[in-house]
Amino acid sequence: MDRGRVDAAFGWLLASLSMSIAARIVSLTPAVFHLPERVNAVSRTYGASPIVPRGPRFAPLVERVLRGIQTALATPRHQPILLTGSGSTAMAAVLGSCLRKEERLLVVRNGAYGDRILEFARRLGQSVVDMDLPYGQRPDVDAIDGVLARGEATAVAVVHGGTSTCTLNPVAEIGEACRRHGAKLLVDGVSAMFVEAMEIDAWNIAVVMGSCNKGLHSHPNLTMALVRDDLLEEMKSIAPRAPSLELRKMYESQAKGAHPYTIDPMSVLQVDAALAALAEEGGVAGRNATYLRRAEVLRAGYEKLGLRIARWEGQPLASIGTALHIPPGRTYDAMADRLASEVVEGHLFEIYAAQGKLSSELFRIFHMGHYPIEVYDVFLRALARVL
Repeated sequence: MDRGRVDAAFGWLLASLSMSIAARIVSLTPAVFHLPERVNAVSRTYGASPIVPRGPRFAPLVERVLRGIQTALATPRHQPILLTGSGSTAMAAVLGSCLRKEERLLVVRNGAYGDRILEFARRLGQSVVDMDLPYGQRPDVDAIDGVLARGEATAVAVVHGGTSTCTLNPVAEIGEACRRHGAKLLVDGVSAMFVEAMEIDAWNIAVVMGSCNKGLHSHPNLTMALVRDDLLEEMKSIAPRAPSLELRKMYESQAKGAHPYTIDPMSVLQVDAALAALAEEGGVAGRNATYLRRAEVLRAGYEKLGLRIARWEGQPLASIGTALHIPPGRTYDAMADRLASEVVEGHLFEIYAAQGKLSSELFRIFHMGHYPIEVYDVFLRALARVL
């Protein structure tokens, strides 16, 4: 190759690298990284005025955050409990704190996180009834009712917003079945809290496994559980089985403005800032409206591009994202690589593969985080290029 062609190739490479470095990376995944400015400002300023975990400024902060969560979710009969970790941490804490070992748990499993609930429950030695369904299939509420009526289970665990399929399970109906038979309802609300409509008290939910990232738009350093008052009282006599994740112990400590283990006060401040940003957006209803507007724009765009939205009978689509069939002649890896490497109008986009049983058929695009609506118009133009 002559010197001129080498120089030209090298110049093109440098230009491409420069464009990539300058491009704004947009995460179209269920992990929320683009956060409100209020939240980002905390990490920039925290070093100048840190809060000691057992110092005098920590207790008022914890009290404010706990009440803020309760107010945002309109749950006066449920108490929020903060934990260090992710949504899976909340899942382990709930399963290890809210059930007696001899209780029999019906796990409704129609997605990857139902699979995880089953895995964690078995690891904790919980007796389980496994309702194993194809991913996305609507749970048969009559079948759940029958299991409870026959005394085969005394508690039910189900995911509200299934990110595997981007659909919502019939939690309200399952809650009514649990009410009829006096069963506890444990709900994985990690991807639903603060963004999907959830009537936690009216739906008879005993405990929610939550997240401070996802719909709340804070960092994923902290998570939370939301426990109904009667279950909190019962937990006084339930032996916890997950060390350092004992929810009753944490509740008692946080009620006094403390925490039984080391917790990061900066992360608590970020949750406080995220709650303020949520209130500015109009609370949960306002954020849900924001996400639904994004979904409307994107889903119309997908159909215009000839993509097929994955749907399951009787299962409404979640507001946070969309599962799509991989188009003929395309592969997920090729599409994802081009979207993440080819700059379009100053943006690069990272999308998400499907999970487990659906990975060869579908891919997923989430519209979570604190992005302006115009970003999604740019994404549709970028997607058109790779199709």
